Parts: sequence; C-alpha cells; structure tokens
Amino acid sequence: MRITRGIALITLCLMAGGALAAQQQEDSGAADKLPGFKEADSNGDGQLTFKEVKELGIKKKTFKEEDLDNDGKLSKYDYKYGIK
Repeated sequence: MRITRGIALITLCLMAGGALAAQQQEDSGAADKLPGFKEADSNGDGQLTFKEVKELGIKKKTFKEEDLDNDGKLSKYDYKYGIK
C-alpha cells in the first residue's frame, strides 16, 4: 500500500512539473512578441507605468512582481530582465 501511494505521489509531481514547464514555455513565447523598451514607453519618459504595459497584455500581478522598488513604474532593467 505504501509503495502505491509513493508511486502516485511521484506521478502527480511529474505531471505538475510538466504543466509548469508548458506554462513557462507559453509565457516565454509571449515575451518574445513584446516590443523593446523604447516602443513600450509610449510617452517617452524612460519609465513604464501599468497603463503602458497593460496595452501590451501584461497582467497587473506580473507588473507588481517586477516593480522591485514599488514605485508604480518599471525601469528599462525591470522590463528587459523581468518582463521581456
């Protein structure tokens, strides 16, 4: 009985890992389609607000995760290495 539960647990972990890998690959493909920072910065102020990145299809959760200093804006570095 313990062996069967162990095998079931391993199977579930492998399935979850496969689903996570598929999601990451899907997200990666979407990031490849994003414009460069200058194109995303529609007002040219050198920072991206949520309004600017929302137009690119970026979700609020992702924006908040990448806004490391919590100032409500993404720098070129935040965008290039966090979003794109």
